[in-house]
Formats: sequence, structure tokens, C-alpha cells
Amino acid sequence: MSTVWFPLRRRLVGLLLGGVTVCWLAMLAWGYVDTRHEIDELMDGQLIIEAHTLLALAAHEADEMAPFKDEYDYQDYEHLGYFRFQIWVEDGRLVMNSPGTPTVALTDVEGFSDAADSDGKNQRWRYYMQWNKKRTVRVIVGENNHVREELIDHALWQMLLPTLMGLPIIGIWVWIAIRRGLRPLNVVADLIAAREPEHLDVLEPETAPEEIRPLVESVNQLFARVEQAIEAEKRFTADAAHELRTPLAALATQAQVALRARDADERSHAIDQLIASSRRAARLVDQLLTLARLDPADAAPSGRVDLARVAEEVCAHHGTLAVDSNVALELDATPTVVSGDPDMLAILVRNLVDNAIRYTPAGGQVTVTVRNRTLSVNDTGPGIPAAERERVFDRFHRLADQEKEGSGLGLSIVARIAERHGAKILLADGDGSVGLRVSVGFP
Repeated sequence: MSTVWFPLRRRLVGLLLGGVTVCWLAMLAWGYVDTRHEIDELMDGQLIIEAHTLLALAAHEADEMAPFKDEYDYQDYEHLGYFRFQIWVEDGRLVMNSPGTPTVALTDVEGFSDAADSDGKNQRWRYYMQWNKKRTVRVIVGENNHVREELIDHALWQMLLPTLMGLPIIGIWVWIAIRRGLRPLNVVADLIAAREPEHLDVLEPETAPEEIRPLVESVNQLFARVEQAIEAEKRFTADAAHELRTPLAALATQAQVALRARDADERSHAIDQLIASSRRAARLVDQLLTLARLDPADAAPSGRVDLARVAEEVCAHHGTLAVDSNVALELDATPTVVSGDPDMLAILVRNLVDNAIRYTPAGGQVTVTVRNRTLSVNDTGPGIPAAERERVFDRFHRLADQEKEGSGLGLSIVARIAERHGAKILLADGDGSVGLRVSVGFP
């Protein structure tokens, strides 16, 4: 599955500007609704005031009023057609009206009402009709909705213009701010890119935001693990080269002896030694390969393995070696199922049994026990001093007074396999304080 890469700067700018725009539009919508409501209330209040003013005038001068006629001298004002009024008396007579107002009642609804213009101009009007207390005079005042729409549009543009002008400025500022804010990421990336492969010390940028500290710490932890792996690989390679030098030198020596042999018996003996040395070298190489395969810190496969059956197969395979070494090999196992890899567990048991047989003197005994999720290998050999038991799991470590030939890798392999299976290894004195007991307890 390929990684989907995306520009972080553009995404941040898009998210921030998108959020600001949505919030701004919501505020504009709310402002528009609220402004419209306030203007409607204001203009409706103005109509009520105008109606009451006309009623106050008409109460005393209704008899002297007359409908509008052309000879009246009205000032030509372009907004005059946006407002109109009518004054009616109780007998249904129109006593006064505004210029250009129809002579029929504008509305019969008391209070507020809305209606279209009757002259076919499709204009909407807001009317308010009010009677006096004696219901002898009524006043109808009207206002063209265009006035309200004009005020609302003007208010909306007053809110919208700063938005239209400010949004690009905010976008530029957000882009600059994000670019400056993400610059430490580029600095860290440049520091990593400029490093040589062998340069794995701690990454310490001069300045960095707190938010990328986990990233820098994770990179430093990765560097530390890589450095440890490289150092371990170097030590492993050096130790392996050192350990291989001895059997290879022995092979060369035995080959020269075979070439210079003076008779058949001497040549046969040299060839036997050559074969033995090649077997030791092959065993060392096999253990080195096994240890290299166990180096990665991967979890062991979680299969179900009968540890007793594994021990039985290993003991059967080592029966010939035990007979040749004059060592009694016994198995006491009850079915015990553990989680792990059967091949790795076979290597673990094989190394423990092989070490026990090789280091037990002739006439001794090796007992393999499997019980209660624990594998124990007990021998009657020389054992391991308590002070040395912690170091025997190190690679190529061998006891100073050890006479038997070996690579010093057997217990190191056992420890690595046990670690990958979550098992615990315990070294103790054997039965009767003789020899060594190696116990591996599985979870």
C-alpha cells in the first residue's frame, strides 16, 4: 500500500481559511437576519408615529381637509413616492391623501398589513391603519418595501465589504504564519538529511516548537537503536572472525600434516583430525547463522507447541551422542503446551541437551524434565560457578578453565530464544549440589 502524501501548508491554510470563512458567513447570516428584524421594527415604529401624528392633526382639522389636487405646490422629491397616507372620516369620505396616492382605501385591515401596488408596478407596500378613540377618523399610512430593502442592502454591504477585503489579507497572513511556524520541521529535516550514515548522535536543533519534541525524541531513539544494532553487528562480526580463525587454522594445519605424512597411519590420523576440525567449524557456522537469525527483536510466532514432544524428539536425536560419550540420558516429560515457534524451541532444547552431554564426564547423567510449563536440564558435570552464571549468556563467552572445545554461543542462543518467547532462565546447582541445572519457565 503506497503512502498518500499531501502538502501540509496547503491543508492548514485551507482548513483555517475554510473555518474562518464559514464562521464569517454564519456571522453575516445572523447579522443580516438581526439587521432586517431591527429595521422592520424601526420602520414599523415610524409608521405608528406617523399615523398617530396624522390622527392628532385630523382630530381638530378634519372638516377643513380636502383630497390632494394637482394645484397644490408639492416639492419635487424623488423619494416622495416611497411614502403615502390617507385620512378617512366615518362616513367613508377621503379628506386628505399624499401625492400620487389612490383615492380608494389602501387597506381595510386594522393594524399592519402587506399588499401589492394596484397600479401594476409589482411593488410591495407595508401599511398601517389606525382609528381614533371615537372611531370617527381613521388614518392609513404606507411605506414602500423598497426603502427597507435599500436600508438592509446598505447594512449588508457594510458588513460584507470588510469581509471581502479582509479575507485575502487574512489568507496571506495565515500562509506566512504557517510557513514560519513549520520552518522548524524543515530545519530538522535538513539536519537529518545532512548527516553522514555513521553520524548517529543525538539530534539537537537550536530552536524547535514543543509540538515536535515527540518527533525529535522518536528520531533520537531510532538513532540510538540503529547505533546499538550497528555496534552489535560490528562486535558480532569481529567475534565471529576471531572464533572462525582457530578452526580454519586447524584445518590448514591438518591438511599440511596429511600432505607430509610419512605413512598411511599418520595420513589417516591427520585426515580424521581434519574431518573433526571441519565438523567443529561447520557447527560454529551453524550456531553463528542461528544467532544472526535471532538478532532482530521480533516477537516469536504464537503457535501452540507441545514442549514434551519437542524434548522427546531432541533426546532421541542425541541418543547416539550420549552413548558415544558414555553419558546416561533420561527424559521425564508430561504433555505441556506453550505458545511459540516449534523450530526455535527445538533449537533451545537441542543446545541445552547438547551442552549438558558434552560437558558431563563419562559415567555421568543428564536428565531432561518437562513439567508445569518448565523445561529443566540437569547434568552431573563440573557446573558453572555462581559468579560466572550471569556472563555465560554473552556471545563467545567460555569459562577460563574449560577443557572442552566449544564456540561459547550455545547459551547465548538459548537466552535469545527464551527472551523472544517471554520465558525466564534460571541457573542453579544440580541435584545434590553436583553439576548444573538449567530451568526455562514459560509464561
